[in-house]
Amino acid sequence: MSNPSYVRGKSIDNSQYAHLSMSVSDDIAALKETVFQHKAVRTLKKFEENLKSRILTRDEIRILLASEGMFVLEVPPGIVALASRMTDEWFKKEPFAATGRAARILFAAVDEYGLNDMEHGLLPSHHQLYVDMAAHWGITAKDLLDDRNIVPSAKEFSGVIADYYRNRPIIEALGFHVANEATAPLDFGVFLATFREYREQYGLKAENDPHLNFLLVHDDVEVSHREMGVECVQLYTNGAKALVEQARRGVLAYMECYGRLFTELNDAIFGQKPGVRRASA
Repeated sequence: MSNPSYVRGKSIDNSQYAHLSMSVSDDIAALKETVFQHKAVRTLKKFEENLKSRILTRDEIRILLASEGMFVLEVPPGIVALASRMTDEWFKKEPFAATGRAARILFAAVDEYGLNDMEHGLLPSHHQLYVDMAAHWGITAKDLLDDRNIVPSAKEFSGVIADYYRNRPIIEALGFHVANEATAPLDFGVFLATFREYREQYGLKAENDPHLNFLLVHDDVEVSHREMGVECVQLYTNGAKALVEQARRGVLAYMECYGRLFTELNDAIFGQKPGVRRASA
C-alpha cells in the first residue's frame, strides 16, 4: 500500500514533536511579572493618560511615530540574528535539535517579515505597515528617520536592541526578547485604543481602519511571541537559577530603556524637552 500523499500541515502528528507548549518553572514564568510590575509600565500609563487628554497635532504624531520607529526598525533583524546565534550554539551540541529549538524565537520574525500566510503569498512586512500608517498623517519614511523628530532615548534604545540581540550573552538576549514581546501589546495597545477612540478626529473611517493594520497585527500576535520566548528561556536554562537570573537582567535592561523612552515622549509631546523639535500647537 502506498503512503498517503503529503498535505501541508495536516499529515504531521504534532504530538510527536517538541515544539508544543511546555511547562516552565515558576522563576521563568515570573519574568513576565518582572515586566508588568516594572515602574516603566507606570510611565507608559501616564503617557496613555496624556495621549487621551487631547488630540495630537501632526507634528506631535511625527515625534511619536519617528521615536517609536527606532524600536520598530531594530527588532525584526534582531530577532533573526538571535535565532541564528541560538541555532549555531545548539548545533555544536545537538545538531538535529538546534533549528527546532531556535524556531521559538524565529517564529516572531515570521510575522515581522510578512511570512505568516504563505499559502497566499507574501504579506507586507511590519516595516511596510508602519510606513503606511505614518503616511496616513502625511509623515514620510524620511520624516521617520529625521533626528529632529526623534527623542534621544529612542536612538539609545535602538542601539541597545541591536547590541542585545546580536552581541550580548544569549541568555540575557532571551530575557531582553521576552520583555520586548511582553511590552509590545502594552504600548501598541495604547496607540490602537487611542486612535480607535478618536478615529474621526484622526481621519480614520472605522475601528479597524486599514491604516491601523500595523497596530492591529500586534494586537493579535504578540502574546504568542511572548510565550514562545518564555519557553525558549526554559529550554536554554532548564530552570537553572543562575541562568534564569541572567535572563532577568536582560528583562531589566529592556525595561530601563523602555521607561526612559516614554519619559522623554511625555516631556517632548506634553511638556518641555530640549533637543527635539517642538510640536506646533
